[in-house]
Amino acid sequence: MAVIVRKRAIINGKEIMMTPFLGEGKITRDDMEKARKLDKYLEQKMTQIFEEMKKERLFNAHALKKWHALGEKLSFVDDRSLVNAEDVNNNHIWQAIRQHCSLKLLPKGTPKAGVGATTGARREGKKYDHLHYCYQCGKYSWEDISWVGNWFNWITLMESPGLMRDPRVMPAMKQIVKSLGRTITKNEFRAFAKSLRKFFSTKGEYRDTSGIGDAEITKIITKSAKESGIIKMTKVSIDR
Repeated sequence: MAVIVRKRAIINGKEIMMTPFLGEGKITRDDMEKARKLDKYLEQKMTQIFEEMKKERLFNAHALKKWHALGEKLSFVDDRSLVNAEDVNNNHIWQAIRQHCSLKLLPKGTPKAGVGATTGARREGKKYDHLHYCYQCGKYSWEDISWVGNWFNWITLMESPGLMRDPRVMPAMKQIVKSLGRTITKNEFRAFAKSLRKFFSTKGEYRDTSGIGDAEITKIITKSAKESGIIKMTKVSIDR
């Protein structure tokens, strides 16, 4: 499969917009036709999403709420009649979507010149892409993600894949953070995640925690919360 990715180029002193097909391996005529169909869909869909978010006044919401809402609306990426799994796995889909995003759908600091085409930015079209982060955030309900507090903290989670592998980690973190009765700060959240990464490996060897019981997982996460200073050195009850 493939996607269409627009790129600006200077030829003979003039800027032109190139529309190459981006894919892996040989791109067939059928791949090209599907890519054109997807491109037309994205043009309409991202305009629709922009209008919906504008109407819902989400552009005035704080970053976590805004980008979570965008992520929910990007759920069409899971429709295999539209988007090929390969284009999601290799992250090409985020470049295809990005070129149809208005400035307000792109991360803060994006220049106007960066709208409508790829820019070659380091994170663009990779697993660290802003749109990929939004998409992953939107997979959770607002109730299950609001405890994170702010967008910076969500990025911290996304950049700690070891914490995302075991589905028991986030619920346990949520319960600890909610027990504080206040919003957790960026520095606190970063310290908490850093402590957890000692056990839930992010780099190097893959640490499979599926064989560890729920009680032990809870114990490990509570210990990290204490070590990072999130909670005092007293027993914290976490429902199992």
